[in-house]
Amino acid sequence: MPCSMTGMGRASGTIKKPPIKFDVEIKSYNHRFLEISIKCPNILLPYEEALRKILQKRLVRGHIVCVIQQDREVTDCNVEIDKTLLHAYLNVVQELQRTHNISGTVDINTLLSIQGLVKLSQPSVSSQTVFKEFKPILERALNALMIMKQHEGKNIEREIKKSIRIIERNIIRIERLIPQRNNDYESRLKDLAKRFKEDFNEERLYQEVLYTVDRTDVTEECKRLYSHLELFKDSLVSDGHPGRKLNFLLQEMQREANTCTVKANFLKISKTVVQVKEEIEKIREQVQNLE
Repeated sequence: MPCSMTGMGRASGTIKKPPIKFDVEIKSYNHRFLEISIKCPNILLPYEEALRKILQKRLVRGHIVCVIQQDREVTDCNVEIDKTLLHAYLNVVQELQRTHNISGTVDINTLLSIQGLVKLSQPSVSSQTVFKEFKPILERALNALMIMKQHEGKNIEREIKKSIRIIERNIIRIERLIPQRNNDYESRLKDLAKRFKEDFNEERLYQEVLYTVDRTDVTEECKRLYSHLELFKDSLVSDGHPGRKLNFLLQEMQREANTCTVKANFLKISKTVVQVKEEIEKIREQVQNLE
């Protein structure tokens, strides 16, 4: 099943030790190759390469942006008072009162507003433990991304198959027009020969007809178009990541269509080939979105 290169997946979760909430968002954009950009909190920085490998296992092409946000829950904190700073502050207050005869009292709000007086500390955190518990959250975000990519891939596949059916109908039309083109050319040559009866050579006329029919025959091009279409349809359905192969087949189909236009030299065939080329171009635009 083909997957779109574009999509987005999100997931949130809280690990237990220590209790940290993580929010993960993974976005995928069109790109010729696989390019991964990860933005994560400091605690996960040592495992950035491991995060990258998790993404690489599931993704083949696209510009991937993975943003991990951390919301630390302050629990089981140790609250400490800088007693040296507190004593120094109170000594200054007493000295001012005694020396300058200043009245007044120091309340608790004033004390707590002293910068650095109250210190909060949390137990040391093992980044390895955090990474181990975080991985399932990342996997959920990645699963959500893959579901969206597969859904978009189905829509792209549906549109591509519509264009393929149109191309097939037009190839059939081209094959049916070939005898008409041959008869038309023969008729024109006969009309031309009648104008020059004295130089008319029936054997030479038919040699010219046969030569032109052979030189302008596009039967082989039609067969190769059919062959490319069959390979294209098979790859679209059976290959997990068919994007590059489909692009190559489209180039070959475009080449055969161009040859048909040049060789046929018949307006009705040329018009039909134009419709084929239009559908090939539509498919090309859709394929650019596939992995």
